[in-house]
Amino acid sequence: MKKIILIFTILFSLVAEIYAQESDVSFDDEHEFTKAEDFFEFIHSLDFIIQTEPGVYLNPESKLVSAPSPMIYPLTIGIIWPNYTVFSVQPTLSFFAMDYLLYENKVLPAEIENRTSTALSFLFNLPLVVSLYFPHSRLQFMPGVSLMARFGFLANNVTEQDYGFSGSAGEDIQKINQWFWSDMHYLYLSFGFSWLFDVYRTMKAGPVVNAYIPMSFIANGEGLQGTIFSAGLKISL
Repeated sequence: MKKIILIFTILFSLVAEIYAQESDVSFDDEHEFTKAEDFFEFIHSLDFIIQTEPGVYLNPESKLVSAPSPMIYPLTIGIIWPNYTVFSVQPTLSFFAMDYLLYENKVLPAEIENRTSTALSFLFNLPLVVSLYFPHSRLQFMPGVSLMARFGFLANNVTEQDYGFSGSAGEDIQKINQWFWSDMHYLYLSFGFSWLFDVYRTMKAGPVVNAYIPMSFIANGEGLQGTIFSAGLKISL
């Protein structure tokens, strides 16, 4: 343990010396360690966020060919900064996968039997966080905007020559990926809230609820197709 403390002490001294050299500040100067202190103060003002929130991907156009609104299981990581003010920002990244098919030039959720594409989805969310503080908890409201980056590829056991709505599965994949990045299908409005309770020292945890509404419902009148509702657990460290 003493060796570990010694190693960290040496590393910290080296970092502080590098900062001092880069800013032309000597160790005898009244500004010594200023940049290092600012760096650690910035780190101290961050909270790291982990969320697990099962959700529903709405498919109001569900027909025999497409799936009923499927469940998704995103894993979310991010930060909140500053972690002690009424107003803050909370950039997060969520990851999940879904199966899709092309039907009537629309990309719809698909069941395993009918899927053409499996798509990896990365949801970048940037909300403004408004926090109300209580003695041992905080209530947070989180309106924001999100970017959904989706990358589709042929699902398992599907080949490019298999039947597709546009002629073949390979052609469907191209149209599916084009659809992901057209008509604002990639842009979402997000709304959420969480209630975090003090658990242990700087650790806080509690329920979180989010709704992600695609801007395509404004751009081309698709209604709530593709809207995501999720609820789960949020941990702040």
